[in-house]
Amino acid sequence: MTALRCDATLTFTDANNFQSRLKAFLDEYDVAYRCDDRQVAVELPGGEARFSVVRAGLHLEAEAGARDGLETLRSIIEHYVALFAGDNALPLHWHGDVVAAPTFANFREMRVTQVEDLTPSMRRLTLAGEDLARFDHAEEWHVRLHFPPEGIARPQWPRPTAEGGIQWPPEDQRAEIRYYTIRRLDVAKGEVEIDFLLHAAPGPGGDFARRARPGDVCGMAGPYGRGVAEASHYLLAGDETALPAISRLLETLPASARVEAWLEVESPLDELALPLPDHCHVSWRHRCRGRAPSEQLATAIVEAMPDERDDLFVWFAGEAEVSQRLRKRLKQEFGLRKGQHLVTGYWKREAH
Repeated sequence: MTALRCDATLTFTDANNFQSRLKAFLDEYDVAYRCDDRQVAVELPGGEARFSVVRAGLHLEAEAGARDGLETLRSIIEHYVALFAGDNALPLHWHGDVVAAPTFANFREMRVTQVEDLTPSMRRLTLAGEDLARFDHAEEWHVRLHFPPEGIARPQWPRPTAEGGIQWPPEDQRAEIRYYTIRRLDVAKGEVEIDFLLHAAPGPGGDFARRARPGDVCGMAGPYGRGVAEASHYLLAGDETALPAISRLLETLPASARVEAWLEVESPLDELALPLPDHCHVSWRHRCRGRAPSEQLATAIVEAMPDERDDLFVWFAGEAEVSQRLRKRLKQEFGLRKGQHLVTGYWKREAH
């Protein structure tokens, strides 16, 4: 298969600092990359992104085997540019295998067909769409859902431009975007199930789920994410935001493995009924007053760390600062290698 390529140049006076910050970010999140004095090459879903120091600043390249992979790489590169060069560095003007199109190759319009309450705080929506085979991926379970403003019956969706950028709808019609986990997928029926946490605080995902009725429309793009490595022992922990991902892990991890999981919810009413295989053990924790959310989960992981850790994998998702501290401990104190852990901040506590 002939690879597709595109490139852009970012006029930038501090390219070396950009490279240093990019490598620090990739190291923290254990993203695989190669580098030398001039270039950082990052392995990403569907291909590779390259960041090279040139006289004008940075030369950016994306290479993938298919159009959807190339579009995903461009969006990830632009995310890194926004992080380390600032939003004013965008938009980039791409050259090469770039075409304007009515929609992105990894985007689908989805329609609500069923609404089901799992607990007082969790609602499941069944969404129907066409050609969903691309989302049936063993490792990448996450999607970006596009929630249109309330009251818009026929939403406008973002589309690729001839310069490789994104043509957004007008501000008053632009969808809010959030990441969610595919709970179940039936390619033959053209259906996915997504579980939504009904936060007390307003938010686009929870608000959409609260008012959802059959026939309501949203957008779905992806898939995204990283999977777990093969291991004989798994430690899993997460709060309500991680319940869909951990529930799916409990169903799919090999029966030959030992699986221990800790799940934090507000009260016993928020515990999900999970059909547990014999090799999985789950402990429910209720939120403690006086302790930061996710803190007791990180403590449970640390207390359960075995002496022998060569065939161990740790999966954790919760509050961002707690996740960051745990990630550092796993690497520095317990010596877990790249590929032995996936620790993610799903949300960030507001400072008071």
